[in-house]
Amino acid sequence: MSQQPYQNAPGQLPPEAGKARTASLVLGIIGIFFLGIVLGPLAIMQANKAERLGERSSAGRVLGWIGTVFGVVALVFGVLRIVLQ
Repeated sequence: MSQQPYQNAPGQLPPEAGKARTASLVLGIIGIFFLGIVLGPLAIMQANKAERLGERSSAGRVLGWIGTVFGVVALVFGVLRIVLQ
């Protein structure tokens, strides 16, 4: 007897969608404060994955972009501080 793959009930999203949405939100929040240049794009990628699977994840995407911008600005200021000393 072969095992059938997991089938979702009609209208039910796969469990990976919720996990990707939660991951994007967590990565976006942490990315605002720490390593935004790394965690921001990861949050955006997880939000895209969640939306491909049918789950809305606009908060994770927005927080990912904010973290990315903060990370880039911090990197630019850090480089300028070193160069201008």
